[in-house]
Amino acid sequence: MVALSSRVVSVLDSGAEKPEFKSQPRRCRISLRQTVHIHRASLHQAAKLVAALLRVARVTAGLAESNGSLLPGL
Repeated sequence: MVALSSRVVSVLDSGAEKPEFKSQPRRCRISLRQTVHIHRASLHQAAKLVAALLRVARVTAGLAESNGSLLPGL
């Protein structure tokens, strides 16, 4: 570990040039209004999914109750 750290220090102290990094592509900047719209749409989709799951649960519970495999009222 000591050999590695002294090697790093010697490279840094030597004044060696920094490696060139490729410039990253410019990220698309979106406005706050667009961000809010995206999050709102996501919440709407999540709410629709929850509603669908609740409908399935109700139908399943109704079928189980009609079969007698579930106590009435549960």
